[in-house]
Amino acid sequence: MHDLQSGIPLDDFPGTLRDAVIITRSLGVKYIWIDALCIRQDSAEDWAIEAAKMRDVYSGAILTVVAANSPSTRSGIFSQRISGERATLEWRDMTHSRTHKVQLRPGSELWDHALSSSLLMTRGWTLQEGLLSPRTVSYGAQQMIWECPCYQADEGGRITQATEDYRSKGFIQNLIRIQNSKVIQPQSFLEKLTLRSSKPEKWWKSYAIADPYDKWNDIAEQFMCRSLTKDFDALPALSGLARVFQGFLKDEYCAGLWKRDILSTLMWSRSPKYPADSSTRFDLARPSEYLAPSWSWSSILGKQSSMSNSWQTREALRVSAHSVAKIVSLRTFPKGADPFGQVSGGELVLQTRFGKIKILPPVYSPEHEFHSETPEPVTSSAFQELVYTNMGVVDSMVYEHFQKHSPCPNQQFGAVELVRWEKAPGSLVPGIDLLLVESTGQGGAYRRIAQLGLRKSPVPDEDAVSPDMYRGTLLENNAYDEVIKAKWKKRTITLV
Repeated sequence: MHDLQSGIPLDDFPGTLRDAVIITRSLGVKYIWIDALCIRQDSAEDWAIEAAKMRDVYSGAILTVVAANSPSTRSGIFSQRISGERATLEWRDMTHSRTHKVQLRPGSELWDHALSSSLLMTRGWTLQEGLLSPRTVSYGAQQMIWECPCYQADEGGRITQATEDYRSKGFIQNLIRIQNSKVIQPQSFLEKLTLRSSKPEKWWKSYAIADPYDKWNDIAEQFMCRSLTKDFDALPALSGLARVFQGFLKDEYCAGLWKRDILSTLMWSRSPKYPADSSTRFDLARPSEYLAPSWSWSSILGKQSSMSNSWQTREALRVSAHSVAKIVSLRTFPKGADPFGQVSGGELVLQTRFGKIKILPPVYSPEHEFHSETPEPVTSSAFQELVYTNMGVVDSMVYEHFQKHSPCPNQQFGAVELVRWEKAPGSLVPGIDLLLVESTGQGGAYRRIAQLGLRKSPVPDEDAVSPDMYRGTLLENNAYDEVIKAKWKKRTITLV
């Protein structure tokens, strides 16, 4: 701390930090913010305080430097470019009678995918850092790229948009401008230009966004594909973006989901993590500590989910839902002072139909990778058989069960009915969406362990499909009919 306050010689900094200082000085900017220097790395309290300020830190920056080709703090930003073939042309400036040389570079050196596939783009924290920053300059392996709300420009002179919609700064920066304009009275012409008036109502449609919740779900889905050194950073690494969205949506943030949009997003499922060497069916890592309530996608490790399809569910809830579970209450409990950061718990209370599940296959383990036999008590019911089969075969269901299962005395399993559809989203056939749950042994509460959608599909020609597909369609149709006719009682269910 004393060294940082009194000053450290530039050559003593790790390469990447040193180069960032050189860039900042070259631009004539007086201050630089680097989390490794500006946050006390051995203080959990200081880290929590500063993490809650990420929205202001990055959105308030003149420029964010992206060390896209730097795998560590010691590798530096200025790397030696790979010299491919060059074609040199002579260009004559007839106006001033001068001659210049122009070099042509292979187009492969300038393709955007080299930057988007860089190591930095796989890290969880960099997603919100890039979106919150009004301007970024990325130092890649072969070129620099500029990004701002208007466009992306590279060294080849191309003016483009980001190749992935979720990386586009325009939508997020407009949200920030709208919020800033409500609390800041611009004094100078430059400030007035920066805080230019917001667009008319539903301005987000100009970004091809039907609903702002869709944009959040798209960002969250992309975030799930990224890696975190500490798994409990999942919510803090999105807290700055959540703060921006909350200011616009005026909705309650609930551990990665939004209260008014909760029914559209409860049926999420996440792809499993798989080991690089394929030594086991799934990556065996489980959360190092409590992450979030079981009804949130942030409660487990894993990869991408189906969050971006929630717009279909939201629309179908409006026009084709036969019956919907009643949301009695929904709340989360922040772990610290930041309502958008880590949580210590949460409750979702539903009033809906609840059916018991007799038996589930053993939780996944390297010793029990697959289960081929179905117990006799299960085969007497199409619904029980389908649940048992899917919980041993469908990767996303097996993986979530493995991630979450916690045994307790006299544990019970059940199915919570969320929505009964006249025309289910995506398939447009009758359907039922369910959450599969297990008792926690604490006050009658349950935790989610999987999600299950039943669809009443037309039976295909037996000769036109595989035997497994034919049997599977019949089993699912029979399970759907059984649940419809079942005398499941409506109960008040608390999910934690």
